[in-house]
Amino acid sequence: MANHKAVPLLPLAEMIADLGYDWHSPDYYISADEVINTPNSSAPFRPDFYGLILCVQGWMDLTVNNELAHIGVYNFFAGGPGMILGRSSQSKDCKIYAIYFTKAFLLKNHVNPHQLEAFDFISHNFQPCLPLGKEDAEPLIKLYDILKDKRVARNEPYHLEIIRNLFFAYVYEAASLYRQKGNAMPEEFSRETDIGYKFRQLLAQYCTREHHLKFYADALFISQKYLIHAIKRATAKTPGKLIDEALIEEAKIRLKNGKQTIAMVAEELQFSDQASFSKFFKKHTGATPSDFRRPM
Repeated sequence: MANHKAVPLLPLAEMIADLGYDWHSPDYYISADEVINTPNSSAPFRPDFYGLILCVQGWMDLTVNNELAHIGVYNFFAGGPGMILGRSSQSKDCKIYAIYFTKAFLLKNHVNPHQLEAFDFISHNFQPCLPLGKEDAEPLIKLYDILKDKRVARNEPYHLEIIRNLFFAYVYEAASLYRQKGNAMPEEFSRETDIGYKFRQLLAQYCTREHHLKFYADALFISQKYLIHAIKRATAKTPGKLIDEALIEEAKIRLKNGKQTIAMVAEELQFSDQASFSKFFKKHTGATPSDFRRPM
């Protein structure tokens, strides 16, 4: 039976535990103002949560969808579900100001579409690492200082409501920075944007075994024609291209693993045989699976 969990979905609580931190909530996390721990595992994973990270000392290297992202001082990183992440390396003095949260935690009791708009932008920008200057980063640092004081004040009245609204303020500040210095934020939160978001969620979960548009259109209760229209509007790509890109990322991770034969990778990704998988892989990467796996 094919293993569809080669890149596992990682809950926030498990990531915090892997880093060796003692924390009380599975739904959100506020980092301490200290040099960060290195994880026990460097294996790639899909987060089931969102993370907003500002590096204030040293550096950290992450892999994002199999590409290296270097996060230096005053670099801001936004990541979430739909990404395949991994911790590559970090300096011994690396310090980050970070908040992590599940979507359910952030959006509890919030239905304002403008809040959803800002949140969706941070979650699906195409430039996860944004270089900033100290002056640009100052509003985020001020908000973090408040959150740092609140991280241990669990017995105060309305503690979670305060945390949640401070998170929203942080998201808005970050969204403003992306609009000024990174990718432009959509002027309106549209149905196409929402479909694009939901499509990427489904793709992250099912791409290894569902390659056809009909599955995703049916899951979203829309026609295949409208799915193509919506995804083009939301991402400037066709859903077929996004499916192919997701399959290629999955294939690269499995091939680099080295423990599985090419035939096993082809079977796990639901190709009819090794030859059809190799043809698909070479079409999209310019290299055969064997060539890709071979050390440089």
